[in-house]
Amino acid sequence: MHKFHNHLTSFCFVLLSSTLVAPVLSAQESKPLLDKGNLSIGAGISHNSVGRADEIGFQFYAAYDLKQINVMEGVQSSAEFGLMDYGFSNDSTGIWGTYVVEGDINRQFNWLARAGFDIGDDSGLMLGAGLGLSMNKKSKLRFEYVIRDDVDSLQVNFLYHL
Repeated sequence: MHKFHNHLTSFCFVLLSSTLVAPVLSAQESKPLLDKGNLSIGAGISHNSVGRADEIGFQFYAAYDLKQINVMEGVQSSAEFGLMDYGFSNDSTGIWGTYVVEGDINRQFNWLARAGFDIGDDSGLMLGAGLGLSMNKKSKLRFEYVIRDDVDSLQVNFLYHL
């Protein structure tokens, strides 16, 4: 079993190395893995509830537009990753990742829905829905209700498209 583990580790190292080195050695100009034009950053505050305890928390996050995934006409999707402090004592923080879909209601308002996972003090499934308000072409406010296994949140987030 030990030999198999060593061979598997070596194979994975060679595969990873060739994946990282091959584009550098290629004579053709290649596209970067991520396009800065698809990146957004955000921050927000939240009212978090666990049972009878309520606290104010905050979060910071990044979003990447997934333009190659066309869910349906008029619907955009993105992957979002963030760090949240729930506001409760004893280091109540968590990191999370969600898949988000959103579509326009009109020129100024849009709807959004998210599904993903929270890893931290409230590890598990994370679901949410809300409305977005476009402030200009690059920024919007989002008003969301997000549920996790133990924590329910009402959130106001600011998102800035780079």
